[in-house]
Amino acid sequence: MQCHKCLAHPCQKGDPCETKESLPLYENDLDRRLVAVSSEIEALFYGEACRVDETLEFARRMRFKKLGLAFCVGFSEEATLLASIIEKEFELCSVCCKVGSLPKESVGAKLKPWVGTISCNPAEQARVLNESGSELNIVLGLCVGHDSVFYRHSVAPATTLVVKDRKLGHNPVAALYCPYIRKNLGKPLKERTK
Repeated sequence: MQCHKCLAHPCQKGDPCETKESLPLYENDLDRRLVAVSSEIEALFYGEACRVDETLEFARRMRFKKLGLAFCVGFSEEATLLASIIEKEFELCSVCCKVGSLPKESVGAKLKPWVGTISCNPAEQARVLNESGSELNIVLGLCVGHDSVFYRHSVAPATTLVVKDRKLGHNPVAALYCPYIRKNLGKPLKERTK
């Protein structure tokens, strides 16, 4: 499919350009509840709630009791603030990206002195949260790729609160909105050497 080329998006009005048998994808009770509760929150609080409030309301309506927080160590202050809000109502297990102090050379990562020798460890973050029994995991600022590993290993459903974008203040969509940035998007990146 090439949905990005469609200007009308008739599927949003119940007139899809290609019919799909999607209901069997939601035979699992959890998947069906996740979609239903998410749609309910969208309908009730459209444009009224920020992502933090939507996430907490989602957890409430799903009747989750224990949340997990997988965060980048660079977001430690934000993680502390978020935890103070979450812990008013939910049990929380949090784990930073450097858990276990995994050396970069052990996973074949390039060493660059300005970013340290310890690798992020997203598979271990997921394992810690899985072992804690978290029912919903919240991702706060994991790197591109590291987030993918985390999602692959997370047993509980996971949602993203913040994505990492060091250049644009963690607002990656700004690159699509700003024509000055947009004109250079997609070109191969040059490695930083010092």
